[in-house]
Amino acid sequence: MKHSVIKWILSLTILGALFAIQPTTASAKTTAAKVTSTQTLTKAPYRAVSGYLYSSAKLTKKVHNADNYPLTTFYASKSANIQRANGNKAVYYYVKNGNGKVAGWIWRGHLVRMINVTRQRQQLNQIIGLIDTLSTNNKDQLISILNLMNHQSTLPDLLTQLNNWIESIQNDPDIAKLNQIFEMIKSDGQTLNYLFSEGINKLYPKIVVIHNLNNRVFALAQGLLDRIN
Repeated sequence: MKHSVIKWILSLTILGALFAIQPTTASAKTTAAKVTSTQTLTKAPYRAVSGYLYSSAKLTKKVHNADNYPLTTFYASKSANIQRANGNKAVYYYVKNGNGKVAGWIWRGHLVRMINVTRQRQQLNQIIGLIDTLSTNNKDQLISILNLMNHQSTLPDLLTQLNNWIESIQNDPDIAKLNQIFEMIKSDGQTLNYLFSEGINKLYPKIVVIHNLNNRVFALAQGLLDRIN
């Protein structure tokens, strides 16, 4: 009888432990983030300084620790605006290394941008060269748009002004050049703005790493105006 009572007590203890464990296991499950929007990015190189890479923008599964890849160049191709379970909003980028074996979604704040200074200088020279070959009227109009940019102006402000103007032009031989200028500023405007704000002639290395890109374009506008003949 004594042994039966002991077995009965042990059985109740084990069952109680199992029931106690179940809620803990359920609560440990990661709550998926809500993806509110996604966007395709112009492919750009980054270094990951911290954080984790997740298998999806819902952030339920970690696949890589960025600390293990301090010298790896990652290329961002997509972004996602997400809302975490606690209500906080954030932007995550989908990145992968050169051979595609290390990939995932990582918080944008854990990335630093890499810039090829030589290539950006070539891009700048292309823009200046195209502007210099515009007709006098179109060149003056472009200069007036650049002069509108102030310290509060953003890249979308400049792009909107340029796009509205270009769309109003009809049967003009400069349209192709203006569209090319627009596309180059759209893809590299923030980077060129950074180079101007830091002093483009002082950045001798071919590659620089920066922590963020300023969306303001005053330095870009002034830099272009200074170089237009």
